[in-house]
Amino acid sequence: MNLDFRDGLLFTGITITHYGKSVFIPNVIIDTGAVESIISVDAIDGLFDKYEPEDQIRFMTGIGGRKASVRKRVDEVKFLSFRIFQYTIDFGRMGDDNSINGLIGLDILIPGKFIVDLNQLRIYSAIR
Repeated sequence: MNLDFRDGLLFTGITITHYGKSVFIPNVIIDTGAVESIISVDAIDGLFDKYEPEDQIRFMTGIGGRKASVRKRVDEVKFLSFRIFQYTIDFGRMGDDNSINGLIGLDILIPGKFIVDLNQLRIYSAIR
């Protein structure tokens, strides 16, 4: 898949499915420096309507400081041809920049065996 190189960042998209409802989330950054992925709550548009008993409040620290997020178990996370079922992922605020809908971190990139080709601005999985 081709990556969109904008403002010095590599953008792509990801699909989240919860209780049978799927949402494609564009403008997600490939972030090899992030241990865990996070998706903007503003980008999931009605995917969740309530907190569930197993949800956890978490705090992440990064360049933007310390931010709260909600960790939820979802039915599926799909990135390119890689699919993870019954996966736990964080949802939170991405700051003041509304053009960024999340970060895909090493928690997805490593198990998916993704290769980021910076020469061609492509990402693909070594899993065949």
